[in-house]
Amino acid sequence: MSDQYLLALDAGTGAGRCVLVRQDGKKVYSTYQEWGYIPLSEAGSMGLSFDPDQFWEIFGNLSQQAIKNAGIKAEQIIGVSSTSMREGCVFFDESGKEIYAGPNRDFRGAVEGMQVSSSHGAEMYRRSGHHPNGIFMPERLLWHRKNAPDVYEKIAHVLMINDWILYRLCGEYACEPSNASETLLYDLHTGEWAKDIIDALEFPLEAFPPILPAGSQLGEVTKGAAAACGLKPGTPVFIGGADTQCGVLGSGAFKQGDTVAVSGTSTPVQMITDKPIIDEQERLWAGAHVNPGQFVLESNAGGTGSIYQWYRDAFCQGEIARAEKEGKSAYDLMNVGAEQSPPGSGGMQSFMGVNIFNSKKLGMPKNVINTSTAPFYYPGAASKGLVTRAILESLAFAIKANTDQIVEVSGIQPDVLYVCSGSTKSKLYLEIVSNVMALPLLVPQKTEATAIGAAICAGVGAGAYKSFEEGVSALVKLDQVEPTDELSKKYRSFFRKWMRTRESLANTSL
Repeated sequence: MSDQYLLALDAGTGAGRCVLVRQDGKKVYSTYQEWGYIPLSEAGSMGLSFDPDQFWEIFGNLSQQAIKNAGIKAEQIIGVSSTSMREGCVFFDESGKEIYAGPNRDFRGAVEGMQVSSSHGAEMYRRSGHHPNGIFMPERLLWHRKNAPDVYEKIAHVLMINDWILYRLCGEYACEPSNASETLLYDLHTGEWAKDIIDALEFPLEAFPPILPAGSQLGEVTKGAAAACGLKPGTPVFIGGADTQCGVLGSGAFKQGDTVAVSGTSTPVQMITDKPIIDEQERLWAGAHVNPGQFVLESNAGGTGSIYQWYRDAFCQGEIARAEKEGKSAYDLMNVGAEQSPPGSGGMQSFMGVNIFNSKKLGMPKNVINTSTAPFYYPGAASKGLVTRAILESLAFAIKANTDQIVEVSGIQPDVLYVCSGSTKSKLYLEIVSNVMALPLLVPQKTEATAIGAAICAGVGAGAYKSFEEGVSALVKLDQVEPTDELSKKYRSFFRKWMRTRESLANTSL
């Protein structure tokens, strides 16, 4: 029925979000609040955690506000699900209390990552599609065993952040394949926990929850969760998935070879495959998709959204002030100068925050603005526009370079590129990406693709949709952006120059 709704909670790296969508997709309400993390002195500068009670309070407020904005009754919500940043995880004691909660940015396990890489790296990569590097669950467990044994000895359950949200909603423990793929301890080929690796690392096997497919009903909203979130007690809770895979689903991509750039804080690029594809050079990630029976092959363009936000906050105070005064977006004002700058940014090149993914050799990119061939006779405002455009072009170049890696490994050449998430609000960004890729772009009209993907999971579980494909058809509407022959030809040349400069920088000590 058209008056029934689906609700999704989304734990992003920089913020929490609640999306409430009518099951026919014609009405969508979204609420959003930024959040931060707690640095841990005992874990060094790389250790971060979050307060689960604070995050849950944020989700409760967001859910209540979304329901209020929609003007609906809680009884009209027929299913709730969730999605979250990957790699982050939560440990519980026997009573169900969180004793550790860490985001994807918690790199406390860097040393342990090197140790696990040496002892189990090749086997983990072959079976999980991921190589140890310090941000995954095993390294955090090992860090606690060594540095916080009082916490480690109390661990009775381990969940990913998405699973933690579901636990808070209904009190049940479970994981699903797209999130389990991010633990290094899940076997893509069997669809089960890699019990022999868990045993070899001497982790308590009983702490790992059942693995259930996305769309499965996990439980019902408890009275406490209902009071916190403005929901009706007993509302069905359905399993969602990892944010990138939910973003792929919420972008409208569905068949093998469909490729999606999820342009948020970072830009993972994922291709849907019908079987796990393991890169012989161990550069790419393989993982399970939220749609049962499908998989993803992934590269990552780096901190694309975060670097553009940093540039805004560090150098665009005038645009920020004007945006606040005029009720506009600072990014829109920044892009005006970029639109007035020529393609190729007058020879200026940016390498800020972007990278070509190599899972075995993760490292910081060379954060450089190359002005060696850029003219300096532009007026001040125009020169700033060149920098802005150079950064936007670098994001597109990084997407192409990472997509090229996926094509090389998979042997599949996509004929379109799906692009979703916050960066798609910029028309200029989409035009640049389309011309750099020399491909049409398919862009969901709603930027909250990850939460929409989770809502589809809830809809399938609630019986609103007979399949994930039907859910995509109901909730995802696409716009198309076309490249032009003239600009695509220019950008082929600019991309080759950018890649040559990047290679030179990679061989240079800075």
